Amino acid sequence: MKKIKIMYSLIGTILIASAVTFFRLASLGTDPYTTFNLGFSMLFNMDFGIFLMYSSLLMLIYVYFVNRALIGIGTLFNIFLVGNLSDVFVSLITNMFGTFEGLFIRIIISVVGILFLSMGAALYIEAKEGVAPYDAMPIILSEKSGLSYRLSRVIIDVSITIIGFSLGAGLGVNTIITAFFLGPFIQFFREIFYKDLNTKELRYSAKE
Repeated sequence: MKKIKIMYSLIGTILIASAVTFFRLASLGTDPYTTFNLGFSMLFNMDFGIFLMYSSLLMLIYVYFVNRALIGIGTLFNIFLVGNLSDVFVSLITNMFGTFEGLFIRIIISVVGILFLSMGAALYIEAKEGVAPYDAMPIILSEKSGLSYRLSRVIIDVSITIIGFSLGAGLGVNTIITAFFLGPFIQFFREIFYKDLNTKELRYSAKE
């Protein structure tokens, strides 16, 4: 069962990297955390993937002291794979297909990105093999304040969107949608994956 959870965590991370890639290619705004990191990477003239690792490592220190149970192999997957995979995916796709100019295809890419991001985050959160330091923030806020996960996520997402925008990152329809609705979307898929993982765990236990 441990291997299955690690696999789910890795798949979730790849889905998130793909989602970030789609947002960047669509040029209709990115998710809040990507907006935040794009703003700082522009400020310091750094590659997106490199700055993402730095910001995640700083948040990791905070999570370690507040709730280290949220740290695991999934945390490492997210820190070291999401930004770098996204940079690779963007480079490969633009070299093969160029930029996407048509509004219709950009909307389709954006919708897929939102779906992948929600599913990916939900998948590795419910795998309980560690989450990204940023994704730990609304969980910690929810635990400390008593607020729902949905509301805690919205508060965090909107706050860092404002920071990213103030640093020069662009806003778009994807940014607004994910800032206010990503929390509910993730919670929706968390409930689905929770049932799926529990079913698999029961079957695995029965075999033993």
